[in-house]
Order: sequence, then C-alpha cells, then structure tokens
Amino acid sequence: MGRLNNLETMESKNIEKASNENKEPKWLADKRLSAYELFKKKPMPDFIYGLNINLNIDLDLDNTDTKQLGKPARTVINKSGNAGIFDFNEILDSNESLLEEKFMTEAVPAADKFTLFHQAFVSNILLVHIPKNTEIKEPIEIISKINSKVLFDHLIIVADDNSKAAIVEKIESENNEESYVSKIVEIFAGNNSKIDYGNLQMLDKNAFQFTRKRAVAGKDALINWLDCNFGSNITLSEVTTSLNGEGSATNNYGIFFGNESQQLDLVANSIHNAPNTVSDIFTKGALTDKSKCIYRGLVKIQRNASGSNGYQKEDTLLLSPEAAADSIPDLEIDNSDVRCTHGASIGRADKEKLFYLKSRGLNEKEATQIYVRGFFEELIQKMKIEKLRDNMHDLVEERMK
Repeated sequence: MGRLNNLETMESKNIEKASNENKEPKWLADKRLSAYELFKKKPMPDFIYGLNINLNIDLDLDNTDTKQLGKPARTVINKSGNAGIFDFNEILDSNESLLEEKFMTEAVPAADKFTLFHQAFVSNILLVHIPKNTEIKEPIEIISKINSKVLFDHLIIVADDNSKAAIVEKIESENNEESYVSKIVEIFAGNNSKIDYGNLQMLDKNAFQFTRKRAVAGKDALINWLDCNFGSNITLSEVTTSLNGEGSATNNYGIFFGNESQQLDLVANSIHNAPNTVSDIFTKGALTDKSKCIYRGLVKIQRNASGSNGYQKEDTLLLSPEAAADSIPDLEIDNSDVRCTHGASIGRADKEKLFYLKSRGLNEKEATQIYVRGFFEELIQKMKIEKLRDNMHDLVEERMK
C-alpha cells in the first residue's frame, strides 16, 4: 500500500512540476490536480451493458505510462482565414479567459475515470473561434497523425452569435505502435449559429481510443455531427448535444465499419433543455470477422421542453457469423407536449435481395458489396460536408475488399 501511495504522490508532483514548467495559470494546475485525485478513486467501468454482449477490454488506466506523452503531427487548413485558430501556448497568451470559461466546464465536466484522466494530463489544446456574424465558406480541415504511445488531444470550438462554419477532423496513426489516444471535443454554438463538425477516425489496429464530443446549443442554433469510426482496435465514443436555447436543433449522424477483432462502444445523446427543440440521431454500421459493437442512444426531453421533437434510429449489419452487436436505444420524456420515436435493427443481409442481385449475373462477393453500399447510402447522402461524403464511399469500398 505504501508503494502505491508513493506512486500517487510522485504522479501528483509530476503534474504540478510540468504545469509550472509550462507556465500554466494556477486555475489550470488546480484543475489538473483535482481531476487526478478524483481519477485515483474512480473504478474502471466493466463494459457490461446487457445480457447479449459485453466488451473484452484489457486496459489499466492507473498504470498507463504518462511519461510517454506526445503531440500529434498536426496540419490545419483554414482557406478563408476568417476563423481564429490557436494552439495551447497561443491560447494562454491571448485567450486565457476564454479557455478558463470553456475548458471542461459546461460541455464536458469531468466525472468518469476516462474524462478525469484526460483533464489531468491533457497537453494538446486547439481553439477554433468563429467571430460574431461571420460565415466561413470553406471547411476548416484538421489532420492529426499520432506518433506517440500516449496522447491527450483537446479541441474547443466557439461559434459566436450568427456565425457559420464547418470543421472536418481526421485522426490517423503514423506508426504501428500500441497507443492510448484520448480525444475530447467541446462545441459552444451561440444564438442562431450553425456548426457542422465531422470526425474521421482512422487509427491503426494497435490503438485504443477514448473520445468524448459534446456541444451546447444556444437559441435557434444548429449543430450537425458526423462521427465516423473505421480505425483502432477498441473505440469508446460518445457524442452528446445539450439543446439549451429555444428553437435549437441537432443532427447526430454516425457511421462505423468493424472488422477483424475490433470492438466499439458507441453512445449518442440528445438532451432537450428548452422548448421547440429538435434532434435526430441516425447511426449505421457494419461488422465482419469477429468484431463487436454496443450502441447506446438517449433522447431526453426535460419538463420545460414543450413542443420538442426527438428521433433516434440505429441499424447494424452483420456480415459474418462471429460478428456481434447489441443496441440499447432509450427515451426519457418528462413533457407530454412532444413527439419522439426510436428504433433499432440488427440483422444480416437480406437473402432475397442478394438472390436478386446474383440472378443478374453477380457472384456472392459482388452482390454483397452492392448490398452493403446500398445499406450505407441513405446515411451518406445526409452528410452535409461533400468531402466526407466522398471519403465514406471510398472507405466502405476499401473495407469491403
């Protein structure tokens, strides 16, 4: 027990020392240390959600070597130049008050073990600021290549009132080493703003990724999500929107394709906190080989959110006998003046449709490829960002090979 306490004390001292060396403000150092103290007390989740399936995750966060922290090789493309984009040091020099106000407060308060771990050790923070009454015509592209064993990456997007922007983020591995990648995205959408955020995760099969993406929407704001998960061995991904302003809306779209022994734990939530708010959650995925996926979705309508609409649908296609999936959609409704629907399906390729395709001269593989393309097409066509639509077609084709 003494050795464990010594280890914890040393880790706390290392956090404080690193914070001082980086000339971080006291509020940030205190936030790190507070998170680390809570992290030590939190147990690891068991990843068992129902009777049908559980994930086999062999990970010990308490013994993760944080001395191997790294930075991604990052490229940011901002063709319009109208958005403010700041790295960690620039934020501390010129936008510290904004960072203190937004960083892991309203959108992502640290509560669970993974998020507390992230808050304690995050070393890469990028801020994208869209000024008031500004429309960014070209998508802002963020490309991150991971070349370290442990990475904590953080993106904050602040869209002021009456602003519009699209942000496309791609994360991929630069080597094949085992890695732990923690990624948090916080979006603050001001009144009458519109944000399209698309994420393409293409890490290699030696990676473990934890990602949490959350947004807070003001009055009449619109947030469109696209969460694409094709890489990593294990993926824990959550996308949540809090509709805090009257008339705000969100479209939460997700796509995944697992193969080999990949495991995915996907969560999509819409929280209606104001009247006349609208949410649409739509997820589609396919699994082959021995891959697994658990999907959990929630539409929650608070008592004061009258006149709100919430929709949720998730479809999983199983392409091999050993692939497994479970879906847990949920509705929590505290107001009778609303409209909500939810549904989920898990199944295999339709034999009659495959037979029809084969009767036109296609073999089994060709028929299945066309069937899978059609399965994903409904969701792909809903994607707002053209570049991501094209990528999805290519990635589905590649995975089918």
